[in-house]
Amino acid sequence: MITIVATLSAKEHYRETVLAALQELVKASLQENGCIEYRLHVSANNPLAFLFYETWESKEAIDAHTQTTHFLDFQQKAAEWLEKSEINLYQPV
Repeated sequence: MITIVATLSAKEHYRETVLAALQELVKASLQENGCIEYRLHVSANNPLAFLFYETWESKEAIDAHTQTTHFLDFQQKAAEWLEKSEINLYQPV
């Protein structure tokens, strides 16, 4: 099992666009094989800051996720919409 913690910072004028796109990404990702959990959070202090907490069965499931149409579509648009993003993978100890 692998957990992903991803943080995203939206550009201010794209905040609502990013939120809507992320909510769609959650819906689609939850339907994927190997997806155990895919939760979206927004910072209580900063409405432009988003956090994903994801749990996947395997690295192979994550690799398949990164090749889906919904993920690739978001990635393409993210360059324009986001100030920054960081993705970290974690394994249980």
